[in-house]
Amino acid sequence: MKWSLSAHRTFRRCQRQYYFGNIAANHRARDKIRKEAYLLRQMKQLSAWKGSIIHEGINKFVIPYLKEGRSIDWSVALSNTLDLASKQYHFSKAHKFRQPGITKSAYNGEYCILAEHERNQEIPEDILENIYEEIRTCFNNLSFQRELISFFEGHKSYYAEHFLSHSFDGVQIKAVPDLIFTRSHGSTSVVDWKIEQDYSHGDHRLQVALYAWVLLNKWDISNPDKIELYEAQLLEGNIIRHDFVPSMLEELEDFIFQSITEIRSLCGDHKYESQNLDDFQFAKSANTCAYCSFLRLCREVKKWEREPRHLIFLK
Repeated sequence: MKWSLSAHRTFRRCQRQYYFGNIAANHRARDKIRKEAYLLRQMKQLSAWKGSIIHEGINKFVIPYLKEGRSIDWSVALSNTLDLASKQYHFSKAHKFRQPGITKSAYNGEYCILAEHERNQEIPEDILENIYEEIRTCFNNLSFQRELISFFEGHKSYYAEHFLSHSFDGVQIKAVPDLIFTRSHGSTSVVDWKIEQDYSHGDHRLQVALYAWVLLNKWDISNPDKIELYEAQLLEGNIIRHDFVPSMLEELEDFIFQSITEIRSLCGDHKYESQNLDDFQFAKSANTCAYCSFLRLCREVKKWEREPRHLIFLK
């Protein structure tokens, strides 16, 4: 079993959504349901796609300047990010993700599945242009934060979207900070890019605390005071520093333990073969279903299970 804050939130939002995304999804499996679940897990709503494009743009076109010790050319970084967005949009619009033999690794960041295209719907031009405009706004807001950019510059080590994990109660705890860099006086700074503040999850205090918790357990950092946690709200142009205190570790570990216990009580060993989909509850909110990537699969899975075996197991 692997645990992350996003997996926890999915489980709380809809147990069936958790089943398809965190248990069933497997692109190597021969089972048609598992392959479809893996494909649909890549699908994004427009708001999520906008956020992922901005994250990718910063990671691919801004962070390299920091690593190379060069002044950031924001116009080039923005242009490259908008070009990437256009490529992903046209990849999705052409339904290339449904073509045989297409893989994410073969398309170097262009691979994309937008919910509207999967559902054979058009995306109005004005909505698409609004997304591009918000991308511009986020990059412009970040470029104007001269004090913050100066704070980022001039360090030896940068880790963008660096995978971190730590074993806890027999479970792999996952975290992927947007940016980590080490400073000359021994502090480690963690930056979390936020496009829009999602107040349904609070102020992301637990998320940044999770980053610190994993760093303390996996990196050679003995003093919590040496970890600095920042949340950059790009659309609003705000930077929030989260104070990290030892009591947060106890709160976080208690939160993780309770979440793991709740998931285990339903999923047991977390193996696909051990699960019964009927044990997993539907979402309580109709909005969850309306925006769920697995909506069609969730409705049709029983029909799929009744198909002849040679159709379910693909060669």
